Amino acid sequence: MAPTLLPIFASARISLQRAGTLVQQTMCLASDGNAAAEPVDIRACLMEIEALAKATWDRNIAFEIYASETLPIFRCSRVGLQSAIMNLLLNARDAMPDGGVISIIATTIDDERAAAGIELRISDNGLGMTEDVLRRASDPFFTTKASGLGGLGLPMVNRFVREARGHLRLESEPGRGTVVTLRLPVDG
Repeated sequence: MAPTLLPIFASARISLQRAGTLVQQTMCLASDGNAAAEPVDIRACLMEIEALAKATWDRNIAFEIYASETLPIFRCSRVGLQSAIMNLLLNARDAMPDGGVISIIATTIDDERAAAGIELRISDNGLGMTEDVLRRASDPFFTTKASGLGGLGLPMVNRFVREARGHLRLESEPGRGTVVTLRLPVDG
């Protein structure tokens, strides 16, 4: 296979997986069930997503990714995890119309006060959000975009995190960017 076709195939595969996830989530909503969980290597997922984004996004968006080599395996819907991360990356990209840096850090939670788990932190140095926008950011169909259908990304991320029994935290400041933290528990 020609190396120039790899990004196209990767993009097509992710798009098909995301479409499958939407169908799966719709079916789960209809049956009030959860998507099938499987053992997932978060580090490997991040590397796949990074390769796709670097190959298809404008070069004015830089990525800084750190994923501990000792991350525990996490049980979840792999496609659901990838969709959640891609939604966050798309939001970060859209918040940096003139380019910038997206940072992704995945570490093991080593806190005696908290259950064992993984912390996934995605930050950008984009436009940031006002307090009002930040409060409403996870509301379905709330969007700051002037055109197109918006307002589904963060609610989908929030649903994934809740189904994983985790926590989602948003921090933002106008002109300084946004940090989204997912704390995902790992069964011992």
